[in-house]
Amino acid sequence: MLKILLADDHQLVRNGIKMFLESEKDFEVIAEAKTGSEAIQKNKELKPDLVLLDISMPDKNGLEAAPEILTTEHKPKVIMLSMYLDEQYINSCMEAGVNGYIHKGADQEELIDGVKKVMEGISFYSKDVRDVMVNNYITSLKRKKKQLAQPKISLTKRELEVVKLIMKGYTSNQIAEELFISNRTVDTHRANLMQKLDVKNSIELINKVTEENLLESD
Repeated sequence: MLKILLADDHQLVRNGIKMFLESEKDFEVIAEAKTGSEAIQKNKELKPDLVLLDISMPDKNGLEAAPEILTTEHKPKVIMLSMYLDEQYINSCMEAGVNGYIHKGADQEELIDGVKKVMEGISFYSKDVRDVMVNNYITSLKRKKKQLAQPKISLTKRELEVVKLIMKGYTSNQIAEELFISNRTVDTHRANLMQKLDVKNSIELINKVTEENLLESD
């Protein structure tokens, strides 16, 4: 018999999930919890095989409770239940070491399948969650491909000198005095830098120089 601890702060949600789970003859919800702290305590006392954790709960949320539950002596599996389809939440759960992430929009069959796979030692993510992960991966690849396709920005020695002084907050007059050049030459370098970096002002220029690590090659 698979012993399950179900943690969610909504009674109706717990009732529905419990009904789904106990439709399987080998599944038993041995306890329920309304907060993360309650889930941690009941996990220690009852030693379930599996803990289903809602992310959003009072006191301690699922992300805070998961590490404590995962490191208890009996080593239960943990599946996160969530209404969120957000990359940040998914990544945070993966980093916390949970065994699965199931969206609350999943149907009974997918929930049962997820529980069985996790108990077999296979990480499980419901279809909606997998779609988000794949889309984010594709977007990341496209972004990297675009960055690689862009020509490397190259600044001259003088332009790098001007940039460093701009980043220190120097005015055009101060830059001219520091580099022993005319104000007009400084303005020309500024214009060339704006064009090369495709920016409109000094703040954008500084941000672009930082993002592109242009000073590292100096």
